[in-house]
Amino acid sequence: MNSTALLVDDEVLPRQLLRGKLRVHFPKIDIIGEAGNGDEAYEYITTTHPDLVFLDISMPRENGFDLLRRLPHLDFELIFVTSFDQYALEAIEFCAIGYIVKPVSTDALIRAVDHALVRINQKHGFHHNQVLLENFIEHAENKKIALPTSKGLEFIHTQDILRCEGYQKYTKIHLTDGRTIVSSSNIGKYISMLEPYGFYTTHKSHLVNTEFVKSYLKEGIVVLEDGTNVPVARRKRHEFLDFLKNGS
Repeated sequence: MNSTALLVDDEVLPRQLLRGKLRVHFPKIDIIGEAGNGDEAYEYITTTHPDLVFLDISMPRENGFDLLRRLPHLDFELIFVTSFDQYALEAIEFCAIGYIVKPVSTDALIRAVDHALVRINQKHGFHHNQVLLENFIEHAENKKIALPTSKGLEFIHTQDILRCEGYQKYTKIHLTDGRTIVSSSNIGKYISMLEPYGFYTTHKSHLVNTEFVKSYLKEGIVVLEDGTNVPVARRKRHEFLDFLKNGS
């Protein structure tokens, strides 16, 4: 059974280019329509219920997030098509939602669509869309982040993460409830995502949530509230102490 898709962008040429690439690389995706603004997209989504929506973030009058906010159901896979917007990309990456940056490269499109089709076929639900809106709209300090588990994705509040530990090409994410989730992403991904939320990279392989720092030992060890000892690189010791004293 073919999947259905809707293209939403206020510019005609990007829609045409995207349609052409999809026809070549994903002939089994039926493009059921194109929308040039939020109202047209709303009408298409609520009446045709596409499996997949390619959504431009930056549109006049109503941007992509405004549209998502007023939809009654977010029961579709999303791929954002966007010019570079650091805050928007941060919110999207937190929730493991696909995006491609304009001008759209074929390789990036194929990766994003392949991932979306897997999720459509698995029918794991679309909770990540709702979490995206919560994170983006509320500007919450305690955001939710999508972490992979054996069952799919689990959404964890950032303040429920005690620390992250790099292990070869993987990352062990230690939670405050004692559980550990192993991610196939390297620790660099979590450093860039979590440092704005009170996390500090004490060592190339260790990222700690400073809310749970219990003490600091002069030999360069930070002790967390669960009793874990985490090393602090020599070159970072003064900086880390200043970070703890100033709270940022």
